[in-house]
Amino acid sequence: MTSPTSSRSLSKAHGSAFATTHWSLVVQAGGDDSSPTREALETLCRAYWPAIHTYVRRAGHPSEAARDLTQEFFARLLSKRLLGVADPQKGRFRTFLLTVLQRFLADEYDRATAQKRGSGEVLLSLDELAAEEERPFEPSGGRSPEQEFDRRWALATLDNTLRHLRAEAERAGQGELFAALQGFLGGGEPSGTLAEAGVRLGLGESAVKMRLSRWRVRYRELLRQEIAQTVPRVADLDEEMRHLLGAVSG
Repeated sequence: MTSPTSSRSLSKAHGSAFATTHWSLVVQAGGDDSSPTREALETLCRAYWPAIHTYVRRAGHPSEAARDLTQEFFARLLSKRLLGVADPQKGRFRTFLLTVLQRFLADEYDRATAQKRGSGEVLLSLDELAAEEERPFEPSGGRSPEQEFDRRWALATLDNTLRHLRAEAERAGQGELFAALQGFLGGGEPSGTLAEAGVRLGLGESAVKMRLSRWRVRYRELLRQEIAQTVPRVADLDEEMRHLLGAVSG
């Protein structure tokens, strides 16, 4: 099992600004009842719950059951009843979480339907779940539930990366500029051209292009850091990155 030292080395190798990898967090959570550890694990769950929820839906569970099963899965995960099989040496964190989810659905669904789900604990608000349910249920396009899980996981990873980059820009006092250029970074549809963005911000087009170029480089760095948290070895990073980007475009 990966040691805390090797986990820190993985983060350091990529200039990571993150305190721990997803794997080391899960391993630590298995024997640590501290509030910071639990809060970090909750943050991780919140980042990737759409992938879990989407898989449950694609696996054939109707809307209401999917909500309850998603809540129950995270309640079990946070109570550490599903962390006993966590082993970074067995592969990617994404694969681990999907495997645990599949086991949960196979072993617990029949029993869970006989009682109120959620183990008395709610991680995701009803508003969050309702908002997700109100999204158009996209055609699978021939994707299996596992492929759709990977796609939603990849989208969450890209969203997390953009959120980190936005936070850096805001700390540097460039929040307004970032908001204006976010569409050119993949965070939505661009509003007009770069020249028009420069006029609105009182900047020349060349200055806008330079800032955008730097943010694109930084975005890729942060994306590698985000993905590095989910693989057990540095050697797996490029392959996982290709897989997730392919999942989005496929």
